[in-house]
Amino acid sequence: MRKIERGINFGETLALTKRSSLNIGKKKDKKSTIKKNMNKLQKFMIQIFSLLFGDFNGVQVFLYPMTLFCWVDTNSFLYAATGLLTTQKHFFPLAVFLLIFIFILFLVLKNVSGIYDAIYPLQEGDKAVFRQVVINLHKFLLIVIIAAALLYVVSVFLKYYYDIRIPLKSIYPVAIRFLGIFLLLFYGLRFIWIKPFRENEFDTQKAYIKLRMDYKAHRNLYSAHALFYVLMVIVGAFIYNILILDVLYRIFGWLNFSPNLYFTPPASIFALLYNIFIIAIALLLSNLLFSPLVKAITYIAEKLHPHLYLAKAAADNDETDQIC
Repeated sequence: MRKIERGINFGETLALTKRSSLNIGKKKDKKSTIKKNMNKLQKFMIQIFSLLFGDFNGVQVFLYPMTLFCWVDTNSFLYAATGLLTTQKHFFPLAVFLLIFIFILFLVLKNVSGIYDAIYPLQEGDKAVFRQVVINLHKFLLIVIIAAALLYVVSVFLKYYYDIRIPLKSIYPVAIRFLGIFLLLFYGLRFIWIKPFRENEFDTQKAYIKLRMDYKAHRNLYSAHALFYVLMVIVGAFIYNILILDVLYRIFGWLNFSPNLYFTPPASIFALLYNIFIIAIALLLSNLLFSPLVKAITYIAEKLHPHLYLAKAAADNDETDQIC
């Protein structure tokens, strides 16, 4: 009887062990499935970020501002802007701050897109580099704000003592425009240049070091590549401007459809926040439609990367030497 009981207990223990192992296996399968789904979701989000914020996307707004304001109702925008400069001018500093905040957030998201899009998952040190990029961006912004404030102080001084007027209303918009173009082209070109090094499983910091070494050794090639890149961007923005204003809006006219977003008079902080939100939506719409041209130009620029050209030339020389 004892032997039979022992056999039964052993059988029950074995069955429980099998069940527990099956449950553990099922849990592991569920975890792996969840991880796979999370990876797919993360990769999908990276692609969305790349379309909206990646590369030099956004530069078309500074080169051709109508590519942004074509999505906005003109009358409502003029009414809101007039109110912001006259009866509601106490909201003007807040509006400037919010616009700067939107631009900085856009640049931060562009860096997120650039770091994640080149290689996934991230290498060690990439997050630290991203934090440093954000810090450097804020340092640069601080320098720009101080320079703008000093220019304002100098203009007031010259106007008060020497009756010399500096056209700040003309200088500030032009400076902001060129500054935006420079930053967007800088980030776009930098991520193109470090991409081959990151694909060799270097983190961003090591990729920067390799890039600096390669740039110092081949300055002329990199300068020519940068010039060609800038020309392609300008041509791409020009084509996009024509497509939006001369083609797309005519199609909207034939369809009797108006895609315009409407501003509201800035009578309160909430109304001002709504108007800033409308500008952000218009920017995203512009970037989304501009993204095919961005990807095409970026693809060409990546294929013409100086490092890839040098590597191919070195490989051809090795083959020639082996044949000889």
